[in-house]
Amino acid sequence: MSMPDLSAENFSHNEFDYIPDPFPFYERMRAESPAFRSERIFGGAWLFFTYADCLSLMKDERLSNARAAVPLWFLPDGQRARFAEMIGVYERWLAFHDGRQHTRTRRQANRSYVPFTDERLEPRIQRLVDGLLDGVDPTGFDLMSEFAFPLPAMVIADVLGVPTEAHADLTRWTDDIAHLFGSTHVSYDHLERTRVSTRELTDFLSSPECVAASKRRQGLLHLLRTTEVHGHRFSDEDVVAQAALLLFAGVASIRYLIGNSVHAFDERPRRDRELLLRPDTVTDAVEELLRYCTPVQFVGRVAREDFTFTLADGTRVDIEANRPLILYVGSANRDAAAFSRADELFLTRPGPNRHLTFGAGRHLCFGDPLVRQTTRIALSTLYRRMPNLRVEPQSLNWNNNLGFHGFTALTAADRPVGQRQATALTGQRRF
Repeated sequence: MSMPDLSAENFSHNEFDYIPDPFPFYERMRAESPAFRSERIFGGAWLFFTYADCLSLMKDERLSNARAAVPLWFLPDGQRARFAEMIGVYERWLAFHDGRQHTRTRRQANRSYVPFTDERLEPRIQRLVDGLLDGVDPTGFDLMSEFAFPLPAMVIADVLGVPTEAHADLTRWTDDIAHLFGSTHVSYDHLERTRVSTRELTDFLSSPECVAASKRRQGLLHLLRTTEVHGHRFSDEDVVAQAALLLFAGVASIRYLIGNSVHAFDERPRRDRELLLRPDTVTDAVEELLRYCTPVQFVGRVAREDFTFTLADGTRVDIEANRPLILYVGSANRDAAAFSRADELFLTRPGPNRHLTFGAGRHLCFGDPLVRQTTRIALSTLYRRMPNLRVEPQSLNWNNNLGFHGFTALTAADRPVGQRQATALTGQRRF
């Protein structure tokens, strides 16, 4: 499909033609339709594409984060009851709370996380990274399946204090949830699969074995259960829900950020890779990768009330109560009105890098420190151990929804450019 065919009317997160390179589409929308009502998405969602509008709406109190059930809106009322238990888990997530409830839940979760400092986690994450890389063949390996897929689930399991050996199941369960929330069109069969995965995930996290293991290791799962703030403790259901949220938010984000970053680095000079190896430059480099290689392309909201929103260009749009809004941070992060050299990976971009990858305002992503730290250690170790790491010529396999944007497979090898076979790169979907 040629670029002119990629119309706003046909756009969805599951239309493959938009997935490999959505950025020309985003650029056109910023210029021509910075706010667009899509009848195809959730029965009439408002889509926003500019940095200024996304930032403003992220902080707008007329919008709610209570959107756990939005993916089910296409179902007849009679079928929604089957998924009530699943939605009940998501509704406990602090990410879907507003106002005082959000403040209390966020404060409780933050206090529980206090012991998990960078200094405490650094050797633990490094050990997991080294263990995985010890097992790959540097002359040719699948970066995703052998490294980027298992690592995030192992890291988060370690933080929670549950067995890291469960990483394959944790990845499978959270991938089903990620597809539900990263898509704009899901099948009933996928809803059913996600219902089962959510039940299995919560059963695992609440199992006596995990509870005992986390207590023994003083893991986050245990601290979420025992930490008290102003006389309040999480219920057992809340503990499991927040742990599931950390897994859902972190596993796919870290995985695709690693893959997207390695792909973006592929043709760059070696001196750029070395920025990841220096303490004085690695932080800015990772922030720029978060901006340029955004793994989660959007933030969602729901209108609390009828209101009129004035865009940065002065256009006014009327938004009805209960209408979904989708704020495309992947587009905002490439907005030339907010960033110089917006379409370039500028690894020495002066800070602070005001990307919207983790949101803005009171709803900043709970797991952002862990995403940053794990990505930093993963990439710096990769390029320290494999200084000539390159992506091999191949058909590129993309995740099947735009919401979580990245590769499902990516063959790489530690060898100079001249040793690679010359093969055309194409894109294909992977389910």
